[in-house]
Amino acid sequence: MNIGLTQRVLFHNNKAYDSLEHGWYRFLKGHTLFFVSNRLDQDFTELANTLDCLIITGGDDSAIRRTTELKLATKMMALQKPILGVCHGCFLLQDVLGGTIADIEEHHNTEHDVFYNDKKYNVNSYHALSIKQLHSNGKVLVTDKDNNIEAWIDNNIAGVVWHPERMETPWLPIEIINLLGI
Repeated sequence: MNIGLTQRVLFHNNKAYDSLEHGWYRFLKGHTLFFVSNRLDQDFTELANTLDCLIITGGDDSAIRRTTELKLATKMMALQKPILGVCHGCFLLQDVLGGTIADIEEHHNTEHDVFYNDKKYNVNSYHALSIKQLHSNGKVLVTDKDNNIEAWIDNNIAGVVWHPERMETPWLPIEIINLLGI
């Protein structure tokens, strides 16, 4: 399977670098990974046609990253191909789809319990945002003890606010695993 992974932009010595969490290599072992560069001069239609699914990864937001991700996600949506937003990607998709995002405390550099189908899971947390209200067509899959939305799905688009690639034993809801075909 051809999986596209977006990348954060890091700056060092006045130069911009695309960067990806190494945990993705282990998590998606056996698949062909395409690292989406943060460039606006690429052919987003051709890239979307090549990919089987897109993962908008976590990390810091930037103007070039956001524009790149939205251009590619728009092409993927037009082709009705699966998209998963992880942390930053989850919040980006909710922002675009009309969900309500708010600040949250005690969710950065920690772990906490979430609830999925009446079962408790422990996930990591590296963010200071939360989804307070899901966009109108979305279905909540996972919440935390305060009823913050931790994972959702809407046809061929889904999001999780934790980082499965950083977990010793990565976990995603079965609906998202089935959506991505991984």
